[in-house]
Amino acid sequence: MLNKAMNLATLLEKNQVYIEQYKNNELMKLIQSIEMNEAENRVRLLDCIQVFSNYFQKTVMLRSILTENNRFLKVAQEHLEEEFGHDLTLNHDRHDRRPTWDPILEACSCWFTWKMLVLDNYGKTFLVHLVLESSANIFFKEAHLVMKRHAETNYFQMHAVVDEHHEQMGIQLLEGLSAVDYERLLEIQQQGWDMLNMVCTRMAELSVL
Repeated sequence: MLNKAMNLATLLEKNQVYIEQYKNNELMKLIQSIEMNEAENRVRLLDCIQVFSNYFQKTVMLRSILTENNRFLKVAQEHLEEEFGHDLTLNHDRHDRRPTWDPILEACSCWFTWKMLVLDNYGKTFLVHLVLESSANIFFKEAHLVMKRHAETNYFQMHAVVDEHHEQMGIQLLEGLSAVDYERLLEIQQQGWDMLNMVCTRMAELSVL
C-alpha cells in the first residue's frame, strides 16, 4: 500500500540506517585490519578498486551525457568535472597493471553504470549522490588514514577531500516529489545499497587470499 506520508526526510533517515550498516561491511573491516600491513593485500585491493573506479567513471559520464533537464544537468556536469580522470590516476599509481577479473565484482560494479541508462533523473541523482557518494565519503576517509602510511597512491586522498561535498550535491532536486516517486526511490535505495555492499564484500574476499 502506498505510504502517502513518504517524503525526502524519510528517505534521508532511512539512508542513515544504510550508512551505519555500511560502516560494518567486510571492506570496512578489512581496511581497518592488520591485513593492510601486507603489501600483497594492498595490491590486490587496489586492483579490485580499479574495477569499480572504471565503472564509476562510466556512470558519471553516462549520467551527464544522457541528462537534458538543465536543473539536473548542471549538477551532473559539475560532478563529472570534479571526478574526471580519477580512474586514470589510480591506474597510473598501479603502474598500469591489468585490473582484477572477477565475474561477481564485474557484474555488481557495472550495475550502477547500467542504471544510468534506465533510471529517471531523480533515480540517477539518488543513486549517485546518496548511495555511491555517501559510501565513498565513509570509505575513502578511513582508507586514506590507512593507505597514506605506504605512499603508494594519492587516489584515496583526493576522494577523502571531495566526497562529502559530492554527497550533498543535488539533494535539493529531490524535494517536493510525489509519494509514488518517493516509493520508487525507496526501492532504488535498497537495491543500490545491496549491490554496493556486495561489491565491497567481493573486494574484501579477493584482497586477502
